[in-house]
Amino acid sequence: MLPAETFAGGPPAGQFVDRGGYGEKLPQARFAQQPVQGVSSIKPGPRRGTWWALSDNGFGTKWNSLDYRTCVYLFDERLRLLKRVPWRDPQRRFPYALILAGDASRPLSGGDIDPESMVVMHDGSFWIGDEIGPWLLHFSASGILLAPPVAALSKTGGELRSINHPDVLAGRAVANVRASAGFEGLASLGHGREQRLYAMLEKPLADEIDARDVQLLEFDPTRSHWTGRYWRYRLDAPGHAIGEIASTPAGELLAIERDTLQGVAARTKKVYLLASPLAHPPQELLAKRLWVDLLLLANPKKLSGPDAVFRFSYETIESVQVVDNNTILVVNDNNFPASGGRGGTTPDPTEWLWIQVPNLAR
Repeated sequence: MLPAETFAGGPPAGQFVDRGGYGEKLPQARFAQQPVQGVSSIKPGPRRGTWWALSDNGFGTKWNSLDYRTCVYLFDERLRLLKRVPWRDPQRRFPYALILAGDASRPLSGGDIDPESMVVMHDGSFWIGDEIGPWLLHFSASGILLAPPVAALSKTGGELRSINHPDVLAGRAVANVRASAGFEGLASLGHGREQRLYAMLEKPLADEIDARDVQLLEFDPTRSHWTGRYWRYRLDAPGHAIGEIASTPAGELLAIERDTLQGVAARTKKVYLLASPLAHPPQELLAKRLWVDLLLLANPKKLSGPDAVFRFSYETIESVQVVDNNTILVVNDNNFPASGGRGGTTPDPTEWLWIQVPNLAR
């Protein structure tokens, strides 16, 4: 467990938290440093036993995260923080006014972007799936934005825009993506010039024939454009959402599906195995098979208390990654300083679970 109150230095943060969380500034920042929290995607680090952990936009909304510096962290397996790489735009690739434009390094705040998913490329650069656009963002290994955001395209070719997109807020466009419904999952399949990224929205679009269907879109990172191909994932129930996707050694995908409940009320926190989009025609519904129920984890060694069953019962479980053919790693977004995932009013920690699973390389 990474304790909830873990900090990484940097300027104060949290001056817009509370009071409704819509930009009303507090007399002073709540936190003297930037909190290490909101893990929304994980990937293996540059050395064995290290892990990249992507932080989301900060405190939950665009409006209460204006002073949060978005970044990616590097941890070792004991969850010691080795490095923090802030996202920034010194080359002025971001086409909209930045919240922290007065800072010479042009950091991207939680009011500018909402990073939710990540792929690490062979050259060490990062592709990030965002929810405010929704966009794909390409950063260098040192955290510098390399190109303007790549807008997501709908089935008909039009641009997808969330209700927090700068053009929507300025009255220049109409939103067609609900709040917190952008690119929650991002995974990679293939190699070299055949490599493709697969970006999954968190929730269905309003124009879906079935209100449970979520789109999985294909992106060519070499040419930096959408291929126009997409597939569909069907949620178990309306109101559920995607937490993350990840590729497997056999070229399939894992997907986290979750409800909006937590603690003892939580009912759906599941990892599904999806058929590979490479083996199915575009627009098809991808078959899924339950792989892990995160509310029914066997705990025979009593690693996390005396109960024989362990419940991973946080509202937002947003990271999954294949460690080897028989192990996956799952991490929650603790929504710091929120509480309730483990009951009571104690701020939620960030829990990292190494879980034994059936053979993923079959």
